[in-house]
Amino acid sequence: MAIPGSSMNPGRLTHMIKGTPPVVAMRIAGSGTGLCSLRSRLGLPGTAMLLMLLAVCLLTQSGIASAQADAFSVEVAVADRGVAEQQDAYVSAFRRVLLNNSGDKTLLNRDDVREGLKQAEQYVSGFSYRTPPPGTVISSDTPITEAVRESGQATQLMLVTFDRQSVLQLIEGQPAAGRDEEPVAAPLRTDSALVWLLVQDDGRDIMISDPAAANVQARAREIAGAAGVSLVFPAGDEEDQLALGLEDLLVKDVTRIAAASERYAQDTVLFGTLARNGAQGWRSTWVRMLGENQQEQNFDTASLDEALKRGLSLLSDTGRIDESYRYGGQAVSDTEALVWVGSLNSTSDYATMMRFLEELPSVSTVYPKEISDTSMVFAVLPRSALTDVESALVTQNWLRRTAPPVSDRPDSLSQNADLALEFGR
Repeated sequence: MAIPGSSMNPGRLTHMIKGTPPVVAMRIAGSGTGLCSLRSRLGLPGTAMLLMLLAVCLLTQSGIASAQADAFSVEVAVADRGVAEQQDAYVSAFRRVLLNNSGDKTLLNRDDVREGLKQAEQYVSGFSYRTPPPGTVISSDTPITEAVRESGQATQLMLVTFDRQSVLQLIEGQPAAGRDEEPVAAPLRTDSALVWLLVQDDGRDIMISDPAAANVQARAREIAGAAGVSLVFPAGDEEDQLALGLEDLLVKDVTRIAAASERYAQDTVLFGTLARNGAQGWRSTWVRMLGENQQEQNFDTASLDEALKRGLSLLSDTGRIDESYRYGGQAVSDTEALVWVGSLNSTSDYATMMRFLEELPSVSTVYPKEISDTSMVFAVLPRSALTDVESALVTQNWLRRTAPPVSDRPDSLSQNADLALEFGR
C-alpha cells in the first residue's frame, strides 16, 4: 500500500511525532511539553503535508548534543527512515566527512569527488538512528536533508559511518581498488536485531521462542526500545529446532547460529545464555554479531531483569540503555509497543488509524513500522500508552480486537505484536 508524500515501502520505517508547524509542542515518551521553532533557520512554509508531522525539534531549551562519533561518522537530521531520505543523508554526511578529513575547502570542486558524491552509498559502512531526549539542543552545524530544509520537519538523527580507507583514497585522488568490478555490500542495519536466548532456571531449559518465555520477550522488547532497537525473535518451529540446539548456544557455535539466523534477514544477531548462579543471582554470556564483527560480554547479576538490561545494551551504539528507564514502561526513553492492524485497504483507512492513535493523550509518537498489502504494524510510544489504546477500543465501532496474525515470513514483526486489531466500518 503506497502512502502519498512518503518514501515508505515494506521493511522501511517512517517516524512521526505529534506537533503543529512551525512552533511545536513537543512531548516525547511522556517527557512533558517544550516549545521550539525552526522558522528562523529554515524559512518554513506555512503548511505541511498531511502525513509528514513535525517531530523532533532541532532547537530546544537546554543542553547540546554533538553529532559526530569519529572523523568518519556524521549524524544527519532526517524527515523519515525512507530510502529517499537515506540517500540524501548519505550525500550530506559524505560532504562533511570529505571536508573534515581533507582540510581543503575546494575539494568538492574536483570531478572525481563530485562523481564520488553521486555514489555516496558505496562508501557507507553502516548507519543507525536515534531520537534525542527532551531538552536536547541539536548543534547548529548538524547536516540536514533537503526534505528537512524545505519543510522544517525532522523526526530523528541518522548516524552514517563511512569506510575509512575508501574515503582517504578518494581524497588522495586514488581509484578505489575493485570498486567498479565488485558489487558493493549494502550498509548494515543496527536498528533491529534477531535475538536467540536460552534461560536455564531450576533445571529447566527455556528458549526465547518457548511459550514460557513470553514475559521475557515482552520485557526484552521494552528494554531494547529504550535504545531505539526493534527485536525479532525466532519462531521456534521445526526448522529452527533442526538448525540450532541448546548445546550450540552453550558452546557459542557462531557458524551454526549464523546459519540458523539467515532466514530472519537481520543484519544484527544477538544470542545469549542466562543461568541461575545459586544464591548469587544469574550468570550471563552474550554475543553480538554484526556482519563479520563479534562482541562478547560475560557477567553476573543479582536479577534476571538486570541480566537482560546489560545483555541487550550490546545493541545500543553507546553500549548502554537509557538509565531513566524503569520497569513498566514509564520512561522518558524511546520505548515502544507494537500494534498490528488488519484490513487497511486504502490511504484513507491508514489516515483514520493514525488519527485514532495520535489523538490518545498518552501517545507521544506513532509511526508505521512494517507494511504489507492490507495490514500494518504500528510502533506506539511510550509503551505505557498501550493500556489507553485498549481502553479506547470500546468507544469505536469500526475497530475491534482480534487474534494475533500468523505470518509466513519468519522475520515479520506481526507475530511479535503486543496488540492485534481489525479495521472495518
